[in-house]
Amino acid sequence: METAQPNQGSRRAEMAVHRIIEAQAARAGDAPAIADAHITLSYRELNQRANAVARHLMAHGFRRGGLAMVCLPRSAETAIVLLGILKAGGTYALVDADGTPDARWPRGVSFVETYDRDEVRYRMVDVAPALQESPRSCANLPIVARESDVACVIADGDGASVVHVPHATIMSLQRAVSSFAEWSGEAGALDLWAGLMSGATVTLSGRALRSAA
Repeated sequence: METAQPNQGSRRAEMAVHRIIEAQAARAGDAPAIADAHITLSYRELNQRANAVARHLMAHGFRRGGLAMVCLPRSAETAIVLLGILKAGGTYALVDADGTPDARWPRGVSFVETYDRDEVRYRMVDVAPALQESPRSCANLPIVARESDVACVIADGDGASVVHVPHATIMSLQRAVSSFAEWSGEAGALDLWAGLMSGATVTLSGRALRSAA
C-alpha cells in the first residue's frame, strides 16, 4: 500500500525562519554567519548556541507561543538569543538597548510568566550561562513550527500601535544577496533574518559596533 506523501503546500506551512537557518547550518556550517566587534560566528556555531539558549529558556519555563522581551544591545550574542527564542517556538519583542532604553523593561531577557487579574508578571532569565558554555547537544529542537506563527512583535515609540509579524512575512524577505549584509537596528531585526536566511555574513551597523567596542 502506497503511503501518501505531504504535498509542497503542507511542507511550506511547517516552515519557519529558524528552519531555513538550520538548513543553512547543515549545508554550509563553516561559513561565517554574523560578526560584531568581538566575535565572528559560523552558521554551525550560531545554530548550536541558539539551540542551547532555547533549551535554557525552556528549562526556566518558557513555552511554545510565549512572548519574550529582549532588551539587549545589538551583538552576535543578541542574534543567538533571538534565534533561540524562535527555536523554542516563541515570539520576541526587541527593545533597543543601544538607544534610549524603555524604562518599563529591565536590561536582559524576560517573558510573561503569569496573569493575575489585570497584572502581568514577567520572569527574568539570565541567558549568560547558555551563551558562555559549550552546547551539550547540537541537535535542533523538534518543536513544531509553522509559517503562520508570530515570530516578532514590533511596537511604535509610544506603544500605541503593535504589529505582529509572522514567520511567513519574514521568510518572504529571503532573496539572493551579496556575501555580506548589515544588521542596521531596524525594528524587529528583520534585516538580520534576511541576511542569515540568504547565507550572507551579517555585520552590525557602525553605530552598533561603536556601542559594542
